[in-house]
Amino acid sequence: MKINRTNIPTYSLVNRYLPVNYTDTYSCIAKANSQITPDDILVSFWTVMPKWVDNLFKIRNSIVKVLGLRTDNNDSFQELEKCIRNGENYDFISIVDKSENETVMLLSDKHLDAYLSVLIQDVGDGQQEINVITLVKFHYWLGYLYFYTILPFHHLVVKGMMKNTLKKLYICNII
Repeated sequence: MKINRTNIPTYSLVNRYLPVNYTDTYSCIAKANSQITPDDILVSFWTVMPKWVDNLFKIRNSIVKVLGLRTDNNDSFQELEKCIRNGENYDFISIVDKSENETVMLLSDKHLDAYLSVLIQDVGDGQQEINVITLVKFHYWLGYLYFYTILPFHHLVVKGMMKNTLKKLYICNII
C-alpha cells in the first residue's frame, strides 16, 4: 500500500483551524467494495490499533502521566465510537467539524490542541482518496517539547494506523 505525504486539500474543513504550529497530511487511494465513511476510519483508528502502536501508546502514557499531562483513557470504546459518529465529546476528545466526506476530531489538553481529520473523496472508477490530516497548536513550551519529542514516532504511528485501518475496512485493493 502506497501512502504519500501531501498537502492539506484546499476543500478540507481543517483549513478553518489554521494557522497552527504543525501540519501533515498522509494520503492514499483505495478501491472499495463498499462505501467507507470518515467515521468508520476514525473509529477503527482508535479501537483496532496494531499491537506495536498500542504498546507505544502505553509507554507514552506512562511517561506523560508523570509530567501531569492527560493520557487517553479508552475504557469505553462504545463511548468513543458514539462521540465520533454523533459529533459529541468524550473525555478530552471532541468532534469539532463534520461533513459527509470529512470528520475532524480535536484532542485538547493544557499543553496543546491536536486536530485529526479524515477526509475521503471519490476519484472515479470506484476509488477513493483517503487523507489523514494532523494539525497541532501549542499552548506553551511543554506542548512544543512534547510534540517534537514524539514527532519521529508520530509519522510511523499515523502511517501504521492508516495501513492497519484501511486493510481492515477495505475489502479489496489499496492502490
